[in-house]
Amino acid sequence: MKHSLKLGLASLALVNGAFADEPPTYQLNDVVVTATRTPRPLRSLLGDVTVISAEQIKNAGQSTLVELLQSQPGVEITSAGGAGTTTEVYLRGAEKTHTLVLLDGMRVGSATFGVTAFERIPLDQIERIEILRGPASHLYGSEAIGGVIQIFTKSGQGKPRPNFTVGAGAYNTQTLSGGYAGEVNGTRFSVQADHEESDSFSAYSERNAKYANRNRDADGYRNSSLSLKLARALAEGQEIGANLFGSVGRIHYDSFTTTTDYYQDQVLSAFDVYSRNRLSADWQSTLRLGVGSDHYNDYSPSKAVYNTDQNQFSWQNDIALGPDSLLLGVEYLDQAVDSTTNYAVKSRTVRSAFAGYQGSRGDHSFQFNVRNDDNSQFGGHSTGYAGYGYRFSPEWRASASVSTAFKAPTFNNLYFPNSGNPNLRPEKARNKELALHYDRGLHHFSAVYFDNQVSDLINYPAPTYVISQIQQASLKGVTLSYQGQVGGYRLRANWDAQNPVDEASGHLLIRRARNHATFAVNKRVGEWDLGGEWLLSSERYADDANTQRMGGYGLVNFTASHALGADWTVRARVNNLFDKFYELIPGYNTPGANLFVSLNYRPR
Repeated sequence: MKHSLKLGLASLALVNGAFADEPPTYQLNDVVVTATRTPRPLRSLLGDVTVISAEQIKNAGQSTLVELLQSQPGVEITSAGGAGTTTEVYLRGAEKTHTLVLLDGMRVGSATFGVTAFERIPLDQIERIEILRGPASHLYGSEAIGGVIQIFTKSGQGKPRPNFTVGAGAYNTQTLSGGYAGEVNGTRFSVQADHEESDSFSAYSERNAKYANRNRDADGYRNSSLSLKLARALAEGQEIGANLFGSVGRIHYDSFTTTTDYYQDQVLSAFDVYSRNRLSADWQSTLRLGVGSDHYNDYSPSKAVYNTDQNQFSWQNDIALGPDSLLLGVEYLDQAVDSTTNYAVKSRTVRSAFAGYQGSRGDHSFQFNVRNDDNSQFGGHSTGYAGYGYRFSPEWRASASVSTAFKAPTFNNLYFPNSGNPNLRPEKARNKELALHYDRGLHHFSAVYFDNQVSDLINYPAPTYVISQIQQASLKGVTLSYQGQVGGYRLRANWDAQNPVDEASGHLLIRRARNHATFAVNKRVGEWDLGGEWLLSSERYADDANTQRMGGYGLVNFTASHALGADWTVRARVNNLFDKFYELIPGYNTPGANLFVSLNYRPR
């Protein structure tokens, strides 16, 4: 592996040509949808939001979506091995099941496991990501206790153009993606395809005696995906469209008890059709109908099936009231499970109604939201949000908010053999938040304090792993973040100081750190754009009693890009430059030093 790293770095030195575009800095005029369900400029938002734009994705040099998320404020991850293995995302110290994931507005994920397969969504399919930190059940219902991650796949605009990317790296990793997108006579379209595969490495760590006699072969991975988008403007303010995303992947793994090589197949998909209609000068209506699916088959050695289909309908109305806006809507969700596991209940429905009001008066701004979700298993749950902001100078603004949230138990939580508990109650959260923002020129700084109290937290205590509920968990912390430019250096930094604990015992919740941070710098050097990134995490624990310690770690990543004329760019990323050993889950390997190089074609 180290020889391949040296060879790859040497090959970069042979590349010559013109220099790549300047990566954009923080854009206060970015329009964000996720924080309010309506398009709003970033500078006007009261919520704690990060926007990862198409330009930032292109220039980050990231090779996976998980790597990109890992470097964002408030985000921690775990993974059970190399490429394609199960990845968990924790927002603000909340549980892995407390992050709602939307793909082009549609819920995607497993109603049995309660998570979304981020590893099945290639970065080359993504145009933009919005991360809303903090409870958001008042907008989206169940799951959003920690926050919301909304992923937008690539869309078409402007003159139709092709794009193409080929990449290769350590562990015999290979990627190939391409597409065609643009606009013709009022019809916008995008077709994108991606394939990636890797030999990867053995998931089980030699440093853990528990797995000393396990199979040490590499656990290979492959994934293919396709996304389609089509939108037609029928008249001024009238549009119909359709979105489709699908990925098919396989990951190999080794049994806990034998040397047999097993594998898992997974299909992740989302499809919707919509009609966006301006009913009057001040009233826009959007109807959306679709389905998000996660079909997961485990061959170990017999076939175990865990399929989720989420049929979804929404009708949203955005009404302008002078300087203010009113949000009114209804949603319907049908969750159905098809499995070889005999769940006592295999489907449920949720009927929802929501409303919001937001606006401003001079330097004052406000946002109010309410929502009711009527779950066929757990009855009605009402949640709300109240936020206030004040701009006390052109550069400085502050905000405060309170909100509530809830999450319904998954089908595995309730009914999985030998561990499920059919008497579980929905988890509930109450959050208080204070924020301070500074914006001037190329500089943006924010400090956000949050206090999220979660009651009836669903827990899996070792060694029995029979599901129970923690009476009260406390998720408190401060997130500091900065983006800007000093001289020729483009800087980005974020630090999360948090205390996610079980209040009864005072112990840290598993796999979460009290401190984690990212520091990144980019600079033009001659004809190159060079960047460095330092990811830091303090110690974490793998058990509720906090006896199984995982040490803190610091990872250094390096990126380089170089334009070859106007349309071609070569990019490289070295992850874990100093080959640091670290653990995200005890007994599972993490990648050592590895290089990934890509060649990209995108005509201007």
